[in-house]
Amino acid sequence: MQVQGAAGRFSGVAIESTLRDESVASGLTVRIYANERFVAERLAAALAEGGHTVVVDGIEAPPAVDSAVVVFVATRMDRSSTARLRTLAAESAPVVVVCERAGSGDVRKAVEAGAAGYVLTEDLEEALNAVVAAALAGQVCVPREGRGQITPQILTTREKQILQQVVLGLTNAQIAARLFLAESTVKSHLSSAFGKLGVSSRNEAVALILDPSRGHGLGILTIPAERIPSPA
Repeated sequence: MQVQGAAGRFSGVAIESTLRDESVASGLTVRIYANERFVAERLAAALAEGGHTVVVDGIEAPPAVDSAVVVFVATRMDRSSTARLRTLAAESAPVVVVCERAGSGDVRKAVEAGAAGYVLTEDLEEALNAVVAAALAGQVCVPREGRGQITPQILTTREKQILQQVVLGLTNAQIAARLFLAESTVKSHLSSAFGKLGVSSRNEAVALILDPSRGHGLGILTIPAERIPSPA
């Protein structure tokens, strides 16, 4: 099987394949958005094994309305990939993300941007068709290791207090002084809180907390003022 295209970019190339058992063919079209030729070929081969008709486009190709499912390939869910995914999810069929990693909030970002499924590149031959089937059934399917990112974890009161100070722009040293804690304790609580929120930086944490569609349920900005010690 070959995927035609130049410099790793594709333009509506239909992938022709011979199924081992034509009776399993679903008659569904799956459109892949990918720039990496090798990954696109792996995806096309796996989907063909599942009985699907496959069309491959470049990452920035316009969203198509002729597909039952869309597969979007990303190295990681950075700002650019998340924005592109959000566009595809809004204008196309259910979107399954294929990504190299599932850490630092990547799964959470993908699901919040509209992904119906998330498959690690290393698992695509084993998992892709099952996730595509789940997406077609209206389910959301993610790797086991990314499950914690979409299942809310409870923040402790102290973690909420510290995150509230982060939102206000205070440094670790300032937070430590304000809450009468050692700076190392503040760092420890922040590390724990970041893990629960699925973020890796203060900026990501603040963006999440202040996002009205995501942050209201965290309870960070609703801590009564009397529970926060006043600065000396």
